[in-house]
Amino acid sequence: MPMTKSIRFNLKPDGYEIETVREKGSDFLKAHGFSDDTVQTQMTILHQLISSGKKFDNLMTSENEMTVLLLIEKNAIIVEVSKPVNESSYSRIDELDKTIQSIRRWGYPDPFEPYTLKYREGGDNSHNFEDEGFELARIAYEEGAVLDFYVSEDSILNLSAVRNLRS
Repeated sequence: MPMTKSIRFNLKPDGYEIETVREKGSDFLKAHGFSDDTVQTQMTILHQLISSGKKFDNLMTSENEMTVLLLIEKNAIIVEVSKPVNESSYSRIDELDKTIQSIRRWGYPDPFEPYTLKYREGGDNSHNFEDEGFELARIAYEEGAVLDFYVSEDSILNLSAVRNLRS
């Protein structure tokens, strides 16, 4: 019987489940034979996408549940975070779009330039960024993730990171 190549999690708005998701995600990847380094890299990416998705929480509604998908493809691992958004999120979505376009502008697969620009923008606080732009640039540069997002017709934000496994 073939092993499942994906695992899905539903996170409630309180966020206490993140460690459980990391543990189960790690176990899932290890069961598929991935090295500790690959697992750690994917968990870093997963954690950052969850953190970025949580910035779209709307405290006025109960629509804050987030779905996390970890998918193994032939030569890639995909992490996708999906969550409902509403009109109050549109300015943040515009910021997310500008950030991802900035990372892409420098050309795949080397987003070093936006990474260093975001690092310099942090100034003296460069080790304590709250700027998701830096964190997204970091996982693109350091972890080799290709970032993308879209908002579906039914107002679901889908933020993804694809990491190619080819050397």
